[in-house]
Amino acid sequence: MTRLELRADPSAARRTRSWLREQFAAVPLPTRVRQTLELLTTELVTNAVRHGGEPIEVRLRRVEGSVRVSVSDGGAGRPLVRHVPPTATGGRGVALVDTLAHRWGLDPAGDGKTVWFELPLD
Repeated sequence: MTRLELRADPSAARRTRSWLREQFAAVPLPTRVRQTLELLTTELVTNAVRHGGEPIEVRLRRVEGSVRVSVSDGGAGRPLVRHVPPTATGGRGVALVDTLAHRWGLDPAGDGKTVWFELPLD
């Protein structure tokens, strides 16, 4: 398992994408898997920055042909799948995770939470 600690600032999503690319640099992944992994992870990190607060930690674990990404933050709020109008400029992050991940969930952790998803690597 590898992990990344982040501050709750606007550069967190960019740092996360760079970190993911480093983690999978030597792993041949289909483009759609790589793009989905980056999209879902940055959606969860963005939610943690906007709604959760510090401390923020991203954990990555590869298990038997899949990857599990966990994003922990210090906020008590729980993610909700929202169905927003096509003209909305936000609010789709959890819906994307719900649609594109193989599985996802929430684990309460003290005053905060951990939101995770699993994605096949093939």
